[in-house]
Formats: sequence, structure tokens, C-alpha cells
Amino acid sequence: MPQTGIDQSTLHRYLSQHLLGSESGLNHFKAAHGTWAGTAYEERFESLHRQVEADQDDLKRIMSQLGWSQRPAARLLAQVAKLAGTVNPFNPLRMRKLAAAQVQLDVLTGLLNAKLRMWQTLLLMLPQEQRLDRRLLEDLSHRAESQINQLKALSDETWAERFAPQEHEENEGLRQ
Repeated sequence: MPQTGIDQSTLHRYLSQHLLGSESGLNHFKAAHGTWAGTAYEERFESLHRQVEADQDDLKRIMSQLGWSQRPAARLLAQVAKLAGTVNPFNPLRMRKLAAAQVQLDVLTGLLNAKLRMWQTLLLMLPQEQRLDRRLLEDLSHRAESQINQLKALSDETWAERFAPQEHEENEGLRQ
């Protein structure tokens, strides 16, 4: 049954929660970049971090177009979320060869899936919320899908380093 209108208060809370999550998410991507620093994968993690940061900027613009302004309490929560993201509870030692590195990759994939669902949910609202930009939301959805695929590829390429280290080292030795 179609809705006759979007509850703006609920929409703003929804987007605010995603923005808050993106603050710590950005730091989780930065932490992953640190985990993979000095490897052949470092630039790819840096690229993902920049892509996620650009998406956050687009979310802020969308929220602004919808008439949202960040309240002081929300700004404080955003700073707390940002700080929490620096702790990196998923891989505190930033070691690639531990199972924690796989958990970190899995969590990052989950964050990207949540972002994708947000863009898809906003696309569903287009008939009732004309201030939303279909082209931008479709682009953001495609970007999120691409990021998920990039992260999946990184995980697939590096799994042996964590779960079959001896085989990984032998393969690395053959390549040198």
C-alpha cells in the first residue's frame, strides 16, 4: 500500500543515524588502510577510504537539500563516533595475519552493505519525496556496490595470508 507522504522527522533521524555511523565507518576504513600500509594493497585501501569519504559528503548534501541542519548534540555525537572509530576494536594490533584482519574486512563489508541499503531505501521514496535526486542516488548505489566488490576482491586475494600462512609464504617465495 503506497504511502501518501514521507514522515520528515523519521527520515531525518534515519539519515542522521547513517551519518553518525559513517563517521566511525570512515575511521574504520582509515584503520584498515593502516593495517595494510606498506603492502601492495595499501593504495586500494586508501582509494576505498577516499570513496567512502566522498559518499559521506554526498549524504551531507542530500540532508541539506532536505532541510536538515545538524544540531549541536548531533555534532558532539559525531565527534564521539569519530573517536570510537579510531580505536579499531576489530583489529587493534592492525595485524594482517590474524583472524582479526578478516573480521575487520567483514565488518567493513557490512558497513558498505548498510550504506547501499540506505541509498536503495531513498530510491524507494522518490515518488513521495521529489527533493531527492534519482540520478545521484542511483550513482551512489552503484558506487556502494563497486566498493563492496572492491573489498570482496581484497579479502579474496588476501585470505591465504591469514588462514594458510605457510602456503601463502611459499607462493610469495615463488613469485620473487
